[in-house]
Amino acid sequence: MQYIEISDKSVQEVVEKIKEIAPNYKFGVLHVHNIKETLKSKGKDLSEDCQVLDICNPNVAETFLNEDITLSCIMPCKIAVYTKDGETNIALNSVVQLVDDINPDLIELAQTTQEDLLKIIDEAK
Repeated sequence: MQYIEISDKSVQEVVEKIKEIAPNYKFGVLHVHNIKETLKSKGKDLSEDCQVLDICNPNVAETFLNEDITLSCIMPCKIAVYTKDGETNIALNSVVQLVDDINPDLIELAQTTQEDLLKIIDEAK
């Protein structure tokens, strides 16, 4: 499942807002991948703007990884911000579904984490 919100802001404005809001929920933005610029540097063209934020709550990461190191393949969480049909979209894959596929015992923490990420997205839009 994927959650997608529409914003009236530009991609860059949403990215900056997420970076500003994330610490309020004990998340940090580890890196922002500017996909359009990366492809451009490789001689490729992407018609839409697209940035992907690697976002992480270190307390959650510590618990997930100490309980099941195989969860590292879905970490850090990613929020994509891109344009499509003239609108700015903010997308998040279901953390609950991703964790459930690997270790259903950690579903409660995944749910709380997902709720916080959705709050960040809601505030940023």
